[in-house]
Amino acid sequence: MYEGLPRDRAETEYRRRHQSPIIRRPDRIALWAVGMAIVAMVAAAASAHAGSGGTGTTGGKSCADATFGSRSLRLGDCGQDVKTLHWIMKADSYGVSLNNDFDVPTQSEVQDFQRQNDLKESGVVGKSTRKQLVKTMPKSGATWYGLLHHQTACGVTLHRRTIGVAHRHLPCGTKVTLKYGHRYVRARVIDRGPYTKGVRWDLTQGAAEELHFTGSDDIRAAPIKK
Repeated sequence: MYEGLPRDRAETEYRRRHQSPIIRRPDRIALWAVGMAIVAMVAAAASAHAGSGGTGTTGGKSCADATFGSRSLRLGDCGQDVKTLHWIMKADSYGVSLNNDFDVPTQSEVQDFQRQNDLKESGVVGKSTRKQLVKTMPKSGATWYGLLHHQTACGVTLHRRTIGVAHRHLPCGTKVTLKYGHRYVRARVIDRGPYTKGVRWDLTQGAAEELHFTGSDDIRAAPIKK
């Protein structure tokens, strides 16, 4: 009488028949690997950003997201405050670029500025040099307006966060640095006006909010004239 397979062989045969087959798909495995690599890269970038305190990079170099006046600036520095420095100096006809790198040409132009203003020729933009630079930005009257979704004379549609300024005759697109109190903002001419006597600049709502400018007052402004 047939008594079937031996116990050990029977158990092996049972498992073979009832286990789910494993299907290996090379394309799916590759796709999964790519997905995991992307996740790892995003996580690493987020970690680096958080660890740097919200800084950006230029050419692989870390740049500070600092406001002009919050630190001394010197050769090798990089950030939004360096860019503001460049805009202010360019408006005073100094031969600097308009990027955010404090390079050798910037240091040389800073030393030239310091020499002309009887300051120590350190090439470092500290408190005394910064104070003298601010004096190159003329004071004039300003107001602000908030015509949301209005199309300006330069063809820009205004939104709440639009950073810009209106001027009577400066060409559309003219770069200008604005200062009010201890705050600075870089803007462009995007509209015409104002037409009120004694008022030279009309700030968009976005620019006014950046400067904490709430009414009509004098501001400092340095346009870069071509």
